[in-house]
Amino acid sequence: MRIKGKYIFLWSIVSGLLFTITAIYINQHVSEKSAPFILEHDNMSVSCKTGLLLGTSNYLQSGAPNPYFINRIQAATKLLREHDIEFVIVSGDNRTKNYNEPKKMRSALVKQGISKKNIVMDFAGFRTLDSVVRAKEVFGQDRFIIISQKFHIERAIYIARYHGIEAYGYAAEDVPFHKGYWVKYREILARVKMFLDLYVLKTKPKFLGKEEKVGE
Repeated sequence: MRIKGKYIFLWSIVSGLLFTITAIYINQHVSEKSAPFILEHDNMSVSCKTGLLLGTSNYLQSGAPNPYFINRIQAATKLLREHDIEFVIVSGDNRTKNYNEPKKMRSALVKQGISKKNIVMDFAGFRTLDSVVRAKEVFGQDRFIIISQKFHIERAIYIARYHGIEAYGYAAEDVPFHKGYWVKYREILARVKMFLDLYVLKTKPKFLGKEEKVGE
């Protein structure tokens, strides 16, 4: 039993090390591959008809306003006001009647003076993969600017480019590390899951549905 226990312990250590090394490699690989397509704030070299604003809750579990949400809204507003994009798809979760990320994002943008006619809502953006692929398959966009925090748009760009989409990223202001370290840790795991989705499981969006036109 002791020998068996030692083997189990050693296997656990080796498995943990292999997973850690793999996760570090994937994380770095995604960042490097996406880097050329992230746009500079003070030198927008690319403009697109459409932006894709990735959703998150407008409030934290504590009840405080979510800085990730606030900063994404500000970034999308800037692109729209400066005509770097004409329309924005607000894509997020709509799991219950009382939790509706797209409606919250549209409401926040309207409060910033953005017209509703420039905002398209995607209620089936349950995951980043869903949001990105649906922008192409449902909304007919094969070239767009993704709006979120840098760590998030790196993964989104990677997914988009894998699916043949000419995607760029515009990074919203990030949250200080001491306030967002758990989100950064989850992102590492999300990138590992993304690799499985793309290269092993060939995961598709949960819903596709009928095509919708942007700007018509």
